[in-house]
Amino acid sequence: MKALVVGGSGYTGGELLRILSLHPKVDEVTATSRTYEGRDIPEAHPNLTKVLNGKFRQYKGAGDADIVFLCLPHTKSMEAVPELLNSGVKVIDLSADYRISDKQVFEKYYCIHKNPELLKKAVYGLPELNRAKIKKASLIANPGCYVTSALLGLIPLMGEKKLDLEHIIVDAKSGTSGAGVKPTQFLHASEVADNLKPYKVIGHRHQPEIDFILQGLNPNASVNFTPTLAPFSRGIQETIHIFGEIDDPVKIFEKKYAKEPFVRVVSESTVKNVAFSNYCDIAVFYDNEKQRLVVVSSIDNLIKGASGQAVENMNLMMGYGETEGLQTLPYHP
Repeated sequence: MKALVVGGSGYTGGELLRILSLHPKVDEVTATSRTYEGRDIPEAHPNLTKVLNGKFRQYKGAGDADIVFLCLPHTKSMEAVPELLNSGVKVIDLSADYRISDKQVFEKYYCIHKNPELLKKAVYGLPELNRAKIKKASLIANPGCYVTSALLGLIPLMGEKKLDLEHIIVDAKSGTSGAGVKPTQFLHASEVADNLKPYKVIGHRHQPEIDFILQGLNPNASVNFTPTLAPFSRGIQETIHIFGEIDDPVKIFEKKYAKEPFVRVVSESTVKNVAFSNYCDIAVFYDNEKQRLVVVSSIDNLIKGASGQAVENMNLMMGYGETEGLQTLPYHP
């Protein structure tokens, strides 16, 4: 099987190249980049030296690839997807261009969509929610990193009638790699080190994505989402607060995720225990006196939050074992 990574010089592209280069079912992986066109892949990703020694090439469609991963800026994937689908190739888009299937909602928060007829065709690529649909899909909208962590921490609760699901609070902290490879003052070491930096405190673009997916399960669900940049390179931890009554929430989560290969219900959820892996660790707590449910959800933003989940979706689309190429375990210590 041949895979093409379009926009392969960034962090998500690099993680895709790393994972795909070791995948037992992938015979060939190539990458495009406008910035690094004609240059060796290890120039952008030194960790891939003697692993992928090819060159970044100019994008000229799918070529002979069986599957294409789009790691492009938001709004750019919609320029490439129609042609790719018409060529018969399977597509996994890591941007936000197809994550919200309702045209009106998408255009309210993003922009005018260039091919809105494809919004309904795209399958939202969260395996724990849409596994059966993913297996039949030709176009996958890979979820956002913050969204993945939030949804996995909230989906089991959507049927709980005594919880106040209209006022969910999600307090999220992310490492710097979530902002991409381009250097900015906001990401400068002197700004980030020994610091916590809330940003887009109200109106972050991932909030409507979380709401949209949850409201497909419970129309009353509504999230108040605030992200904070934290002084580590990779990982997301979200602390979710919901008020109301619930019986044995730990059991609810354990039952929901008992057969899920990459979701672990644990007593302590930390970034370090999931870094470099496709796992999501969820810890659940309930304060009976205050009637407050707290869910702590941690993922690696570049793997379960992006490239690992994309490969998980590829495995399902191609009929491979869901965990193939993704068995890397977190490190300890």
